[in-house]
Amino acid sequence: QVIINLLTNGIKFTRDCPTRKISVYLSAFEKPPVGGQRSVTFIEPRPRQSSLSTSPEWGPGGEVYIQFAVQDTGKGLTEDELKLLWQRFSQANPKTYKQYGGSGLGLFISRELTELQGGQIGVHSEAGVGSTFMFYIKARRCVDEPKSRQTSFSAPTATSPVLLPHTASEARRANVSEGSVHTLSSLASTVPPEDIHILIVEDNRINQRVMSQQLRKLGCVVHTADHGQDCLDFLQTTIFTSNSKNIPLSIILMDLEMPVMDGLTCVRRIREYEATGKVTSHVPVIAITANARSEQINIAMEAGMDTVVTKPFRIPDLVPRMQSLLSEYRAK
Repeated sequence: QVIINLLTNGIKFTRDCPTRKISVYLSAFEKPPVGGQRSVTFIEPRPRQSSLSTSPEWGPGGEVYIQFAVQDTGKGLTEDELKLLWQRFSQANPKTYKQYGGSGLGLFISRELTELQGGQIGVHSEAGVGSTFMFYIKARRCVDEPKSRQTSFSAPTATSPVLLPHTASEARRANVSEGSVHTLSSLASTVPPEDIHILIVEDNRINQRVMSQQLRKLGCVVHTADHGQDCLDFLQTTIFTSNSKNIPLSIILMDLEMPVMDGLTCVRRIREYEATGKVTSHVPVIAITANARSEQINIAMEAGMDTVVTKPFRIPDLVPRMQSLLSEYRAK
């Protein structure tokens, strides 16, 4: 996911450049890499109560550090833009989001995923020359495993971050304890696939694809929309309206920052449709956002979201929250 995010940014920022070149470098170390390679300075990781790299599922093999570098010949960043780069809600400059989409958000997610896996991420950039983004993660050497483990569908990949952990308060609201572990196979046995039809509203096609694949592996039926207007158009074809198509839909996963129509505007419109009868019953909507500050979450809830999931999260944590929300409304 981190490599995809960095490659996506590289493609966006080299789009209008005379020289369009993106290079990916891979290396491995027995000790944590230090900054300075390719002039990259690593960002100091934030204190964390736990790291995924210390969990039993990480394995007993010796530690090894895998490093990746993504170098592009794009627009590059000025010193002032670099200072803003890693702020959670800032783009490189005020025009960047309109030009290129949520690059700053993708970089924030990349930092979160990297640090959760015991690593660091950094950047070196020159305006008009290009940028190099570099990160490493802590891993372990492979050791022989029983054949049953090697062929099991419930291998520990399900506990790795997929996109984007939600806040402790939100976890309590959904009756899901932080740090709980669910494998894909255990979730598949508790989630009735025919009962969960999901619409993912997300402008980043990579994030769209990753979420869709993970949810489909659990048996969910998944539809996608690129922005809020696409969502409203699709909603008119579902069981929530009197349209003859009556496509099944259980829940909407809604990104907030999107072109054409953002998530807050879209959910307000949905609630207006419910009030006027254009939509015949309540549509469960979960906001998917990196805006983890309490005031931002409150804004989303006031706009009409049923709950908020903050990036980065894990699909095995998201599914029980969807179940909880659906059970709540089906019981009414």
